[in-house]
Amino acid sequence: MITTTNISEEKASEIIKLCQEETETAIKEGNVPISAIICDFDGNILVKAHNTQNIENDPTAHAEINAIRILCKLRKNRYLDNCVVFSNAETCSMCMSACIKAHIRHFFFGAPAEASMDPWITMKDIAAKSKLPVEIHGPILGKECAEQIKKGRELLANKK
Repeated sequence: MITTTNISEEKASEIIKLCQEETETAIKEGNVPISAIICDFDGNILVKAHNTQNIENDPTAHAEINAIRILCKLRKNRYLDNCVVFSNAETCSMCMSACIKAHIRHFFFGAPAEASMDPWITMKDIAAKSKLPVEIHGPILGKECAEQIKKGRELLANKK
């Protein structure tokens, strides 16, 4: 059992696999191959989203931020206490900061941070600066997620 949530390692792997399915939509649309799912503490899916930067011409349209926007509108609340973010990749500094601003404190990720990430600041670096405790779990299915991201980026590069 993962600390302070009711999400087992098995359930976390299942949700990361669902992130990988959502990532396929991003790839088909010509977007960066990243996705996010926000769940409750029992692992019930609340929203799914993927990166839409390219189709929306919006540098902030990352998967985690898209998911936060959707769920905040649904809840009519800017705070997402008692929620958990899953992503097929380690969350970038912008998205991690947005999650913390939304009061999300629990994270599960697939692939570790890519060397090309800019600025290159890990989730743990940002969590260490948060005033409230943050829990980070991963990589989960890291190799599989990294391979999918690599293939997705190659397809994207070939479309240009």
